[in-house]
Amino acid sequence: MMEEKTTTHEERLEEIRKKKVAWEEAERFSDQQERPFHRYPDYAFAGFWIRFFAYLVDLLVVQALVAILIKPIFALGSIRMQGNDPLTLYGFLQLLIFVGYFIVTTKYTNGQTLGKMIFGIRVVCFKEEKLTWQTILIREGVGRYIGKIVAVIYLVAAFQNKKQHPIDMLCDTSVVTENSIRALQEGY
Repeated sequence: MMEEKTTTHEERLEEIRKKKVAWEEAERFSDQQERPFHRYPDYAFAGFWIRFFAYLVDLLVVQALVAILIKPIFALGSIRMQGNDPLTLYGFLQLLIFVGYFIVTTKYTNGQTLGKMIFGIRVVCFKEEKLTWQTILIREGVGRYIGKIVAVIYLVAAFQNKKQHPIDMLCDTSVVTENSIRALQEGY
């Protein structure tokens, strides 16, 4: 008569634990392959409210640029300034300054706008060490235009681990707090 090998409860738990550890290791390796740069714990990512207030500062800067660069030309030429409709010349120039501000400042300040500088946050990409033009044009150009039309998409960031809104997810970017990153790098 053959004896059947019976496993105890502890042996089954140990087997499950080993499988879980192997699965987690495979997931970690896969994540490292997909996202080789800027790997931070969840608490390093900037939350919805700090990003919102930085955005408000940026909107003030954009409005100041519009008031300095566009309004005087329209006033001197006695050209009517018609709302924010991008199909009018005034609306198109406003949109151009809005999108241009975010693209240029994000590229030349390594992921920051004036609002982000004030609040100590920065855009990072998980697939690139430094932000490329392609990433910035999609995130800040296309993304800001879509966000201006459908602002509610930014709320998604409040419920994500890495605080990403849909455009961040598309570009594989997020926003981090510089103090958290500095503390991680210094070993605190």
